[in-house]
Amino acid sequence: MNGLIFEALKRTLKAKGVTYRQLAERMGVSEPTVKRIFHERNCKLDRLMEICTAAGVELENVLGSMNRGPGPVNHIAPEIERKLAGRPALLFIFVMLSEKFTPEGIMRSQGLSEASMFLYLRDLEELGLIALGRGLTARLLVEAPIQWNFEGPLRPLFEMTNKNFIGWAITHIDKEATFVSFSRRMRPETAEMVRREAEDLADRAKLLAHHDQHTTPEEGLVGYKWTFAFGATPFPAIMPIGPHPRDAGAFDRPATPAKGRRPLPA
Repeated sequence: MNGLIFEALKRTLKAKGVTYRQLAERMGVSEPTVKRIFHERNCKLDRLMEICTAAGVELENVLGSMNRGPGPVNHIAPEIERKLAGRPALLFIFVMLSEKFTPEGIMRSQGLSEASMFLYLRDLEELGLIALGRGLTARLLVEAPIQWNFEGPLRPLFEMTNKNFIGWAITHIDKEATFVSFSRRMRPETAEMVRREAEDLADRAKLLAHHDQHTTPEEGLVGYKWTFAFGATPFPAIMPIGPHPRDAGAFDRPATPAKGRRPLPA
């Protein structure tokens, strides 16, 4: 039991971004002492409660999150993805369910009637993605997290969703969203470091969300979206620059490097 408690504690610390050093400072002990406790996975109840207080979490929440760590990713069968590609609304309902929205929460956020919600749930049940219970209760038959095939038939829908979100974020900067976009030249090694740090931050956000979903009532949760793209800038694809309008022969000449200095057009 102690091992499970300390695994849950480590997940909580990682989700909150609390290091062993910070935990030791808050507890008034040395960092090696904290490391020893976590290595041995054994301590008295009063020390365990002290750790939880320093980490800013209730012991009962830690106990409740045991064995609830994010599991391995799951996939949707290709034939089901093809069917969902033709039913965008059905796909989005399933995505929200996989992100722990309740049917009632989906109804509120989308302005759906109870009849529409039931029909969507029944369609998802026919696809083998959920099992309907009494009323509007539904149990996922494909456990989250789900890894979608971004090169498959759902790609246009995911592109549309993220483009819509970026457009919304740009018009809601400093109000309801954050939008950051810039281009800089850097070494590939630096870019790889930035990419890894962004992925680490994304993992921490997922852990925080996972913790909140198991410790917070439904009415206290709000859906948030993270869209991150980073890579060597494909300038011709996203920032095309054609020949200058006054460069009369540019469209007829082959694209070969000029030899020597070419006079500018008048």
